[in-house]
Amino acid sequence: MREHWLAHAREESFLFNPAFLGSLLTDFVREFSKAKRTPCPVTLVFLASGVSLHRQTRQKLPGTTATALYEWLQDHQDVLVDLPRRLRGLSPFLREALLFTLHQDTLRFESGHGLAAGGKKGHFSPAVLEASTAEMTDIVQRMRFLARWFAKSGSEASILAAWGLRP
Repeated sequence: MREHWLAHAREESFLFNPAFLGSLLTDFVREFSKAKRTPCPVTLVFLASGVSLHRQTRQKLPGTTATALYEWLQDHQDVLVDLPRRLRGLSPFLREALLFTLHQDTLRFESGHGLAAGGKKGHFSPAVLEASTAEMTDIVQRMRFLARWFAKSGSEASILAAWGLRP
């Protein structure tokens, strides 16, 4: 086990392990790329992870991608509170998960900072989700939803700006 994993609370190590987060990233990239037919900007992967892993925000997400992202954010500005701090806290775990997916060939870089599915599968299968807890299944489903929602919501810069972030 790597030294820094020993410094984390046990729950953090379980939830934020590279294999779990890497599968979330892979699911997001696959859904985004399928919906938009372009590589997925790495910044959106980080944003979506911060949203889907935060229960209070995840539970407020709309049920359909027909809901306009920008209007939804105007009506739910409370989800923006503390988002940058949460993303900074998740960032080391997400970077490690990204490296894990690149090493495992479940994701690969394309077009600068765009991510695409790699040569190997690394997403959550239906069997895995069926055997998972309700919360884990919800995280995965909302991550996939965010991929489709972001894919139809405009440019990377405009999506990030709507959430109060910069690339």
